[in-house]
Amino acid sequence: QQPVLLSPSQSACPCSSMKTQQRLWLLLWVWVWGPVCGWHDLDNSEYDCWPLDGPNESNMIECGGLEMSWVVRPPELVKTGEVFSVTYSVTAHESFYRWAVQNRIFSQSSITDAASAQRFCEQHDCPANWKDANGENCCIHHANIHSCPLGYMTESICGPWIPDDGKIFTHTISTSGKMTQTNWTAKVVLFHPGLNSLIAHIRVGTMQAALESKSTVLPAVVCGDNICEDGEFCSTCPADCGECPMGPTTKVAISLPLSLLCLFCILTFVWLKYQKEKLLWDESWVIDFAAIKQDQEARMTMGSIMSVPAGHSDSNTSCLTALGSCIGQPGSRKGPFTSTGIYDGRTVAIKKIQTKTFSLSKSIRQEVKQVREFDHPNLCKFIGGCIEVPNIAIVTEYCPKGSLNDVLLNEEIPLNWGFRFSFAMDIARGMSYLHHHKICHGRLKSLNCVLDDRWVCKITDYGLRTFRRDDGAEPLSSYQQRLLEVYMPPEFQSSNMEPTLPGDVFCYSIILLE
Repeated sequence: QQPVLLSPSQSACPCSSMKTQQRLWLLLWVWVWGPVCGWHDLDNSEYDCWPLDGPNESNMIECGGLEMSWVVRPPELVKTGEVFSVTYSVTAHESFYRWAVQNRIFSQSSITDAASAQRFCEQHDCPANWKDANGENCCIHHANIHSCPLGYMTESICGPWIPDDGKIFTHTISTSGKMTQTNWTAKVVLFHPGLNSLIAHIRVGTMQAALESKSTVLPAVVCGDNICEDGEFCSTCPADCGECPMGPTTKVAISLPLSLLCLFCILTFVWLKYQKEKLLWDESWVIDFAAIKQDQEARMTMGSIMSVPAGHSDSNTSCLTALGSCIGQPGSRKGPFTSTGIYDGRTVAIKKIQTKTFSLSKSIRQEVKQVREFDHPNLCKFIGGCIEVPNIAIVTEYCPKGSLNDVLLNEEIPLNWGFRFSFAMDIARGMSYLHHHKICHGRLKSLNCVLDDRWVCKITDYGLRTFRRDDGAEPLSSYQQRLLEVYMPPEFQSSNMEPTLPGDVFCYSIILLE
């Protein structure tokens, strides 16, 4: 068929008539269905107003300048039982108060114009207890949050008329206040899974308003039911979803500190080993014999040395009684205690080693390193050594009171039991320290226990077995050797056994017997 073309004058009238008919049908549809279709169908606002008495889905009224809006909206998704906060604002323009007076929103006789209505809403204090608030004594005399699980509703709107029948769980505690408060906050908990409608509900005079929003409530996720549900992750519920694979960040966070710790341990070990080796090869203890100023005055023993005739009694008891004199020559009364000198401004004791050859071996270095580290009040301090032949010597701390043997044989020194026990305890402490550091003395006797100027007994002639091994001092006579054997345990007298801890205990017992 050929299209029929109409002139503008011919087509204007029918089109205008058709548009008019469409507008009429649209208005009729809105008038019939608008009130029952839902919230605010004709504009973009999220709130509506109703009369205080008998509100329903179809008797909405104008809000007259009262406005509500969400400041902090309800979340779109929320889990069952999860607590969240919402904040909404309530404001009123000046036009609202004129409209409220015209429509008798405030029933008080004192409110006769817009100014008095505004003054009441903005300045009048509400009762402290919200239960006592009403339209007569408070502007906003009710404000709370309602919720409606839409799956339980038969009505199309979750309005303020919906009762709290046990299915609407969030009629929150009501509050009241002035219009100037503006922002109102409430904590909400939703329980029914599915779509829920929430309204912020307020009452002002004889009208009420509701601001609406929707949230979808997800079922609560139960950790521990062996089902990895939506919302459960390995980080939040490893019991259901398993352990999380270790990510790069976690690997770095674990490996880096461990690596640093291992590096620190290695460096510490290397440093300690270096310090030990440094001390081992350190020769600061080596003393030039020429640097020792020989003492011009002979250091004499404190007491007389008893004269013991050679070749007399075979009794060990007699040997013990005269033990102190066996080192000296028979018939002498006094003799030098030890060779002394001045080194570095102090008096030192010098123990010369009679040898024609000497080599500073590693074993000697180890022995010297060990005794240099010793620090005990009952050990005679090692100061250094001379290692050039023929002046091989061990230099130690000098104790001016002489040896314990001198004191025991000196009848001019009264020894009460306090002194005796003090000496015995000093020797025991010193030997305990040596044994703790894996050193057996092997030559413990009263001659090797010396007294300092405070009468503290100190052990000398310990350690350095290799250093003094080749000592070729003048041999003792058979009688002097017999006297020294008093300190030797029986099993040591027939063999060249290494010093032992029980052997030191035997020597200590002889000192106690002395």
